[in-house]
Amino acid sequence: MQAAVVLMRGASVAGKTKTKLNSHLKAEECAALDKAFLKDMNFKLLNLKKSCSKLELFLSYKPEQSPKIFAEVIAKDFIRIPQRGESCGEIMYNAVTEAYQKSKLPVVIVGSNFPLLATDTFTEAFAGLKERDIVIGPSVDGSYYLLGMKKPEESLFYFKDWRKQSILEKTIKAASQHNLKIHFLPEAAEINTFKELLRLRFELIGKNIDSNYLKNTRKIIDELFIY
Repeated sequence: MQAAVVLMRGASVAGKTKTKLNSHLKAEECAALDKAFLKDMNFKLLNLKKSCSKLELFLSYKPEQSPKIFAEVIAKDFIRIPQRGESCGEIMYNAVTEAYQKSKLPVVIVGSNFPLLATDTFTEAFAGLKERDIVIGPSVDGSYYLLGMKKPEESLFYFKDWRKQSILEKTIKAASQHNLKIHFLPEAAEINTFKELLRLRFELIGKNIDSNYLKNTRKIIDELFIY
């Protein structure tokens, strides 16, 4: 399996990260949880790289946040590329394009707000790109958690309205209009609300511990629910 994975990220900043959890958690706790998600995604992708014939890893970070901020969270294996563009779609398209130009490989773009994603999800995405033009991992909110393509497809990113509840539908429609064949991955849920955090806690308690276990996330959650 050969591919490039772009992890889209901003730094975990108290007061600006996981703000929907502020109803139950302090700003510093939200930032710590977000950083734990990122750490675990870092280890998951590093483990995945060991099993792939060629996997290039990229971190797409906000330019106003120095890449040094991520030094203790993201391994040096990830090539740092600053985010460029005005809209969300433009930023993502530029990240995909730069990763493709540097790696000359199919590109998969993903965030870290879906900590329960298994490495099998990524291997299925890579395999899907051998038979299809793009791969989409739908999220329950009407968006997607993963988007993969054999080469940059500008039509999938430039929409006038970039609302989560409609972006999946618009992406599928754009792909159809340009005769792009799609491979769909299983649906997944983002972790942004306290209810979703409770569900994640329950999932982690019942999961077997292996090299991809979310140990950083579990540690933070245990600390949050200790009282």
